[in-house]
Amino acid sequence: MPVDASDLTPQAYPWPVELPPLALLQGDGTVRPLAPAAGPADGPAALDEALASAGAVPRSERCLLLTVGSLAAPQVLAERYERAGLHGDAAVATGLVAASVTGLAVGHSAHASRRGYVPAAPYAAPGVRTELRAIWVSEEQLAALDATEPNYERLTLPAAPLELTLAAGEAPAEVEVYASRHGVIGRLRPLPLHISQQQLFERLAVLVDPDPFEGPADEVCARLAADPGDVRALLASHGLDIPDGLPRS
Repeated sequence: MPVDASDLTPQAYPWPVELPPLALLQGDGTVRPLAPAAGPADGPAALDEALASAGAVPRSERCLLLTVGSLAAPQVLAERYERAGLHGDAAVATGLVAASVTGLAVGHSAHASRRGYVPAAPYAAPGVRTELRAIWVSEEQLAALDATEPNYERLTLPAAPLELTLAAGEAPAEVEVYASRHGVIGRLRPLPLHISQQQLFERLAVLVDPDPFEGPADEVCARLAADPGDVRALLASHGLDIPDGLPRS
């Protein structure tokens, strides 16, 4: 199935994409559904076979990365691999799998991206069940993604306390996740992820000086992109940057 990059405008973030429970991102940027009629127990074999057919690093040599923002969009993954010089099926092939996790929720990082949208970030949420996407990435792919996430730090979390379940196969003992270096937006508690930037901006206009966040989302994103650092300072000055509660070594 092809993926459309035309909707990756800042105001459309977080760019939701309909994906099958298990799929493979291929070298040409398309997504190939895997084992649509198979049960969870058959999924890993289908993924292993697909990776082998691509000449890619096997799943046994990959780690599982929980995605909470743009990395859940295959077209974003493909673009970032391209930026890192990864080309062809063997280098690009990535397993995409639906995941369910308890104790982790998604909110907003207390900063603006260079394109002007306010990105997603995970936070600790005891007892909360969240549906996410996860990706099986090689060391080379993970290094490429690390280089594109200057506002995030990658954390390694034990999977068992998170009650992590995958749509296909068993979860590994540990998982990776990108956590914001700036904290998450909130006051007494984190602000859950809004389904659109427009909704978020309208909420923030109530919580802070409304000037930066008033107006249509495309205009606000353009305004924030002109000075992303000002957004960070504004949120901090209003006490709207709080810790995400995730363990750091």
